[in-house]
Parts: sequence; structure tokens; C-alpha cells
Amino acid sequence: MASALGKPLPEDDIRVPVDGLKLGQVVEVTTIAPLAGSRSQATKVPTTLEFPSQDVLVLRTERHDDRTESALLFVPDDAQSFLQNRIAEYGSDIQEGERRPDLNRFEVIEAIRPTRPATLFLGRVDFNSKAASWWELWIPRASANADSLSGLILASGLDLHGDRLVFPEMTVLFVHGPPIAVARFAALVPGAISEIRRATGTIEPFLDRGEGRVGQHDWVSDLASRTQSPPADAPAVCILDTGVAAEHPLLAPGLRGAWAYDAAWGTDDHHPDGGHGTALVGLALYGDLAPHMSSTEQVQLAHAAESMKLLPPSGFPPTQPPSYGILTQGAIGLVEIERPDVVRSYCLANSATDFPSSRPSTWSGALDQAAAGSMPGDGAGDLPAPQRPKRLVLVATGNVSGGMLADVTVLQALEDPSQSWNALTIGGITQKDHVPPPTVFSPVVPANSRSPFSRGSTSLPPDLTPIKPEVLFEAGNMVSDKSGWCAWNPAVSLLATGSDTVSEPLVPFWATSAAVGVAGHFVGQLQAALPGRWPETYRALTVDSARWPEPIRKKLMGKGISWASKTKAQMQTILREVGYGMPDIQRAVSSARNDVTLIAEAYIQPFAFGADGRTPVFNEMHIYDLPWPRGVLEQLENEIVTMKVTLSYFIEPNLTGKAATRPETYRSFGLRFDMKKRTETTTQFRERVSATQSTDAPAPAEEKSCWLLGPKSFQAGSLHCDLWRGRAVDLSGHDAIAIYPVGGWWKSQPGQRRVTDQGRYALVISISAPGHSVDLYTEINNLVEVQEIEALVR
Repeated sequence: MASALGKPLPEDDIRVPVDGLKLGQVVEVTTIAPLAGSRSQATKVPTTLEFPSQDVLVLRTERHDDRTESALLFVPDDAQSFLQNRIAEYGSDIQEGERRPDLNRFEVIEAIRPTRPATLFLGRVDFNSKAASWWELWIPRASANADSLSGLILASGLDLHGDRLVFPEMTVLFVHGPPIAVARFAALVPGAISEIRRATGTIEPFLDRGEGRVGQHDWVSDLASRTQSPPADAPAVCILDTGVAAEHPLLAPGLRGAWAYDAAWGTDDHHPDGGHGTALVGLALYGDLAPHMSSTEQVQLAHAAESMKLLPPSGFPPTQPPSYGILTQGAIGLVEIERPDVVRSYCLANSATDFPSSRPSTWSGALDQAAAGSMPGDGAGDLPAPQRPKRLVLVATGNVSGGMLADVTVLQALEDPSQSWNALTIGGITQKDHVPPPTVFSPVVPANSRSPFSRGSTSLPPDLTPIKPEVLFEAGNMVSDKSGWCAWNPAVSLLATGSDTVSEPLVPFWATSAAVGVAGHFVGQLQAALPGRWPETYRALTVDSARWPEPIRKKLMGKGISWASKTKAQMQTILREVGYGMPDIQRAVSSARNDVTLIAEAYIQPFAFGADGRTPVFNEMHIYDLPWPRGVLEQLENEIVTMKVTLSYFIEPNLTGKAATRPETYRSFGLRFDMKKRTETTTQFRERVSATQSTDAPAPAEEKSCWLLGPKSFQAGSLHCDLWRGRAVDLSGHDAIAIYPVGGWWKSQPGQRRVTDQGRYALVISISAPGHSVDLYTEINNLVEVQEIEALVR
């Protein structure tokens, strides 16, 4: 330990003072590896490793492939003796039966090593390179003053970007310079910087198009003549992309605004080969145009569309990588200034490959802020957290761009920012597998399979990252030639509006960009059909309405009432590829006789101060008595029924160095749900749930679990969904559900003065008995009148 801390001699001390930060050193602490055969995800860095009273603080944590974790620990000079003494006391001889001091702090620690400034950098960095790049400097607000640090950055000769991202416990500054110069600066201010990341270099959201053309002007004229504009107060789907051809005959009836982040860019669609934003706007208004082109029916648009140009055209300086999160938030703010008080959702098809999606980024964190209503300006006038504007943001997973068959069919990881907790992440599925003859091509996947363009989260740590994507929409298919080379093809693509209205008003469109456009169409319809709901509710209803097509269902369903013979971890792996399936708009907006959906929207105060007036404690728990029609369920007896529970809320993000391995430090608060067991009393149920809150871990199961995933599957994210499948008579005994809080930075950081803030959530529960002629809807609707949950009606 002494060698790791090694205070420099006065003549060798290059450190400079930073306001709010003591002089000190950073050491790396590593945990031991789990025992061979252990099912533990990893040996975690203890949360008790810090000594806040001594300003000994964890700057960053990271998980390694060998299931160990490491932490960068800042130790002030005046706390070195204190820490060395505590470690020495832990290692001292003890009497038999005596408990070793600080066991919970030091037992799992394998090594403590000195660090170099290079340790702060994430990813591979060539320190011999003289090329200047943009870098993100993550500044913990509790230990350093970002304004003071900004002055030191400029004094060191590095360029400092004028924008910054501010989170409750972290400020992200953007500097420009060679990596060795940035490392030298970091050496001057140990403890001021928790990590350094290369700012995203290039966004590559679009695929090359080719020469294929689809459609003719008479198709466009015919459909335009059959299309009716949406009502004046209709909800809107705002496309954040490359602009729009506003004069397009199919877009003019529903387009309510077109803007650019920089007015000098113009609002037209500058993307070549038929545009990109124009196609997205068309898909958001109509969905895939192909069915409309072969129909003669009238088309009444229920929702409108808007376009905000997010990316600069050729001839303008490219957006600087540090600004993607700020730019996205700024674009959202401009839209809401231009058309205030509009119910809308946002679609983002852009993604970046430079940053790993296994941890929050500044871009994904900015989306989480936008959804939660914690962007700059959202809290104007000291609005309470629940009253700040909430937003539904749809984001694409990112794309696989083609290649050899063996590479294309293997699921690849999400692209930034689709790991966002609050955004609804859209993956791709395809129902297109017909390639007309004569052809040498074959579809890469059969119909009703995950689109080969789509990405997922199977390679990400399941205890640290949300299940993504949550839902799938049509993204088109690829085709392969005899050599196994795979690429897009018009025959298995969607039909969309093109930006060249003179010569090519219709174009093929594909990949998860197409999927997020179709998802926007779905959400626009949902908001129009069920006005007045919260964004959290629309997100929950979208997921609740989703169902897996048969090829995917076969992987999950077993014989009889059982799920497939897989572990719950294996089930989650499948969901991290395909989410909860394909949403169904009819199921989302109405209940059927044997398929009923219940909704609750509620405010909750997760935390409060305890009896001493200083210590934050858990506060509210909500318990709903479920209006199950016992008579009908008992009549069905051993027949199979399915219940789906979806809990949706928005967290305020706290981007810190610990967020990658401690989800509770990233979220403002967390919520969980639990069902009353058949043999439990209400009192026993409440006591059991209370016992799980502090550890965010469920009690051991006392009866057979009929859940697909089970409560251990939800440790990250702000949407939690699970399915119960079993006998109808058994479901009747699960007649209550609890919504309860788990930890977050509102509780763990009382200095932020958010302990007593309220949050809110949407709870959606559906029950279905497919194939049975029972009237669940009427029975439940009669009981709902005296319950706090309300039923959806046709």
C-alpha cells in the first residue's frame, strides 16, 4: 500500500491545486476472481471501499473478462496514514472467534497498485501518435471544480470545447489535443478526472444505396388523392435526421414543421441517393408504403410528423464529436420552442460505433435526461420532478452493414446511444423473404426472424445493462449470393418516400433506420387513439402489446404450461436479441373478450428522511389488489393463461465513473414489482417485499416460479417486463402486486437535496386466455370500478 501511494518528493511534485480538490494520489484496486465453477457474475468492488469523511473516493469501476472488477481510488495526501492503518488493522492477527475489522471492505481485494495517467483512458490509445483528437474528461463534481479545471486546461495549451454536459455528480468537459498531451495534463491533477474517453469520431448511420428504383408518379398521385390530413391537434412524430423534402405530395398533408439545428443548413434532405430523413418522415406517417400502394382505401392520418435536421450538409463543418448529446438536446428544445404544447415522440436513427454500449455514454445519458425532463431548462421555475416535461424517445439499435453470411447472422452489440435506459430501443425483424425469379440470390433469414441488420445486447453484462432492444419492427431482409456474400436488395426492403420528388419520389428503405420510422408510426397511432396518457405509459403499452412470431416463440415455449427447458439466464439471452417481440396496435389500444389490459399511472415518493431527520430511508410502497375474476379462472381450472406485467418509469441519469458497474449510482431511483404468492397474507407479502428493498435481490422462491425471467433479471434499466404462464386456477391466487423502490442517487447522495422528490410510473398488466371462449373483459371490467387500476375499453 505504501509503495502504491508513494507521495512524491517536493522537488518532483508536478501537481497543481484545483479548487475543491485536495492534493492526493490515485491507486488501482482489483478484486479476486470468483472460484472456479462459481455462478457469480463477478466479484464486485465493495461499495464500502470509500471513506467519504476522509475524501477517499472511488472515481471509476470496471469489470474484466476474468470476472474481477477494478476501481480507481483517490486518496488525499492527508488520508494516506489513515487508510494504511485501516488496512494494517484488517491484516493483523486476531483471536479465535474474533471478527476481523473491515472485513466487508477488504476481504475481496486482491491487489492495490499505483497508477499512471494512461490508466484513466478507456480503450486502446496510441500515445505515440501526434494527431490531435477530441477527448471527454469526466470530472466528478464532488471532488473537483469544473470551472477551475477549465482554466487549467486552457493554460496547458489544450483546446477546450465551449459546450459541456452536466449531470448530478459529473461534468463532462471536451478537450482537443494529442493523447500524450492530455495524459500529461491528467498527471497534474490526480483525482480531478475519473476517466478519459475518446469522443465519438464519426457517425455512420446510413447504408450505401445502389441504383435500385421503386415506384412511379401515378402511384404517388393516387395515394395522395386518397390521403386525409390529421386533425389540427393531432400528436406528432418528430424525426431527428437529415432533413426532409417538404414538398413531397405524400408528406405535405401530415408535415407540421421542418427545421434545422443551424438555420444555415436549410431544412431540405441533403443525404444522397434518395435521402434519409424524407424516408423516415414517410414511414412515420404511413408505415411501409407497399400495402397502401396496392389498396384503394382512404387513408386518414391520425398523427402528424415533424422534421428537425440534426446533421450538417456537405460544405459545413461536421458536428464536433463532443456535441452529439448536446446537439440532440438542443434540437429537441428548438422543436418545442417552434411548436409548444404538442404531444409528440422523437425518432433517432443515428448511431456511433466508437464507444462501447456496455456502459452509459454522454450521448445515451443525454437521451435519458431528455426523456426524464432533466435537460437544461426543463426545471425552470423550480418545477417538481414529476411535473417536468417527459418525452418518449425511440432510438435504433444501429446496423449490421452486410458481409459474409457467417458474420452477418451472428448477433452484434448495440451501437451508441441505443443503450439509453429511458429510450425505447427499436430492433429489426423481417417478414420479407420473397425474392422473385429469375435470381441467384436467397433471403438471408426466413420470414418472422430477427432482421440481419439488427443488433442486440446478448454480449453485454446482464446485471449491468437493460434488456435491449425492447421491441422489433420491420427492417427488411438481406439476400446472399452463392459465395455467401450478403447485402440489401429492393425485393426485401420497405417502400418509402424519396427526397428527389421529380425523378424518384419512392425509394427502397431498409435496416433499423426503417424500423425506427415504422415504430414512430406505431407510437403516433397509439398517442392519437389513447390521448392524455404519459410517455411512460405509451412505452409500456408498446411493450405490453408485443408478441413473438412463431419461430421465436418456439425457442421460449415448452410443452403444456411450462416455458422451454432453459435457464432463466438463457431466456434473457434470447430476449436480448429479440426483445418482447412485435407490437400490435389493436392489442395496444383495446381489450378483447379473452385478452384484457389494465393500466395504472401513479406518483411515488421513493425515499424520505428517517427518524433522525438526516438519514435517507425507503418511503412509499404501492400495493394493488388485482381484480381477477376468480369464478372464470376457476372454471378454466388447468387451462393455460398468460399474464404480462410491464413497469415503466424514467430515471434521471447520473453519469459517474461508477455507473458502468453500479446501476444504482446511475439511476435517480429504481422501481420493482412483485406478485403476492398464493399462500401469503397481505401482511406477509408486504414484509417480504420490504426485506428485498435494501439489497435489490428477491427472497428465495418458496413455490414454483411460472415467470419467464424472474425478479433476479432486473437490475438495470427503467422498463421491467416479465410474463407469467401457468394454470388459470393458480393465477387466481396471485391477487395483489406491489410496486416498490430500490436505491438510487436521490437516496445515496443526500447532498443533492433530492431525497424527498417524487417520481412516477406506469404499470400495465394484461391477461390472456387464447383459444378459450371466456369473457374475461366483462368480468374484470365489473371489478375494476372499485379498484385503483383502470381497464382499457374498446
